[in-house]
Amino acid sequence: RDGILWFSSSGEEIEPPDSVTFHIWTAYSPFTTWVQIVKDWMKTKGDTGKRKTFVNTTLGETWEAKIGERPDAEVMAERKEHYSAPVPDRVAYLTAGIDSQLDRYEMRVWGWGPGEESWLIDRQIIMGRHDDEQTLLRVDEAINKTYTRRNGAEMSISRICWDTGGIDPTIVYERSKKHGLFRVIPIKGASVYGKPVASMPRKRNKNGVYLTEIGTDTAKEQIYNRFTLTPEGDEPLPGAVHFPNNPDIFDLTEAQQLTAEEQVEKWVDG
Repeated sequence: RDGILWFSSSGEEIEPPDSVTFHIWTAYSPFTTWVQIVKDWMKTKGDTGKRKTFVNTTLGETWEAKIGERPDAEVMAERKEHYSAPVPDRVAYLTAGIDSQLDRYEMRVWGWGPGEESWLIDRQIIMGRHDDEQTLLRVDEAINKTYTRRNGAEMSISRICWDTGGIDPTIVYERSKKHGLFRVIPIKGASVYGKPVASMPRKRNKNGVYLTEIGTDTAKEQIYNRFTLTPEGDEPLPGAVHFPNNPDIFDLTEAQQLTAEEQVEKWVDG
């Protein structure tokens, strides 16, 4: 109590502690307001990294990651929506991801709006040997495909991330050079917890492309968190993910693929 004698919460005298800590959160600060705290909280919706930072720094609490939880594929499959056009009104930007397999390439096209709200726009599966030029020419066609808005305007895919894993990466490198180094980005996964979703280098590698590492654990955690956000009607919801009522693009199989992995806790060298 007086710096010499120490007492427990029950009033019993105890040994002086080695250190003393205090739990004080941002609301005590004279340099912030409740309005700002609420705004900061709203900005974390759909983004696990931002939510973790808010809990740690604003609330002054320890972040507890939820292990082993994953979205229910059947519930997700029932969230199909009718799009007013191939590209919904709030979409401002199109991106795509290409997964490389020895016997095919699989591409998903996503539309993005304010607050990183997203819409699945297209699914294309290009069958054929991964190193066959005819197969790659059909991938080129998929990359250059345009999509129509309700007003008739055409949108092209602005950026494509193409996985180099499992195949000769020089195949992807050459396509990056063909379509534009900043349009087609070769990527490779890096399963390191806490690594940023994407770490694009400032300089090209020895092959002349911007090979970008993807923090797969961080990305999956963020994506799964966003899958739990349920849009209501046509109201904007930052971070929410929308799926079209079109079995050629989205069905139960697609939902199962999107939720196939489960995060588990594992001790390494411990």
